[in-house]
Amino acid sequence: MKKYFLNILLIASTAIFSQPTIFDVARKGTVTEMNAILSNAPELIDSLTPQGFTPLILACYNGNVAVATFLVQQKANVNFNSSNGTALMAAIVKNDKTLTVLLLEAKANIDLQDRNGFTALHYAIQFRNYEMIALLMQFQANLNIKDNSGMSAIDYALKLKDEQIQQLLKL
Repeated sequence: MKKYFLNILLIASTAIFSQPTIFDVARKGTVTEMNAILSNAPELIDSLTPQGFTPLILACYNGNVAVATFLVQQKANVNFNSSNGTALMAAIVKNDKTLTVLLLEAKANIDLQDRNGFTALHYAIQFRNYEMIALLMQFQANLNIKDNSGMSAIDYALKLKDEQIQQLLKL
């Protein structure tokens, strides 16, 4: 009985005293929580998970618009390129127009390439995300950047034989 009680006490104290990390807050937390973390440790704004993601990238992958907006306002690096891409690529893959506009207006480099050579436009085309393609074109995405297999956004658009994509790219 004593051992059982100690285990419950240990679990309860861990839950009470454990603080969410900046990465936990980026995924599912609030601006208030993020502000508290950055007030105490502003250098964490561009810290990396073991997988190489920044809090901003995680907020974008998880659709945490409020926290992503706060991080951009606090001057998080909008162009950090993890092994799996940028915050802009995350917003494109997740089809989040609000975050995409936020990042583009914050001067995210629209033409950065991930480890596969893909740009945000490559992803938008691959996912046949017409709204994102149109948005990226408004911000003058480069159609001619080739990925690691030598394919440009134009090449993918032609390969897909999708007339709407071709119209959006003005091919």
